[in-house]
Amino acid sequence: MAAFGMEPAEVRIPRAALDAMAAALSVQTVAMRTWPDGIEWFYPLGTWDEPHVEVALMPGGDEVWMRMSTDRTSTVIWTIEQWLDFAGQLPGATPPGS
Repeated sequence: MAAFGMEPAEVRIPRAALDAMAAALSVQTVAMRTWPDGIEWFYPLGTWDEPHVEVALMPGGDEVWMRMSTDRTSTVIWTIEQWLDFAGQLPGATPPGS
């Protein structure tokens, strides 16, 4: 968490936003924007103009950051294990290492 000076924060991600990200991941329809700090944030394709969840894989691959587009100052941090557990439950997901 020390990377980029991030502190843990409470982030309220509406179920609909997380469901939209899950659906986008399951059919591989995510878009990406790179922020000035160099972090690449992924979001469901076609949702940029509406509230959406954004996800970034941190350098080193041991953390995944999530935030809402409506409050980019607050970020939730998942371990890669938590992320893989979430992503592995999506329709059409392949097991890690496949």
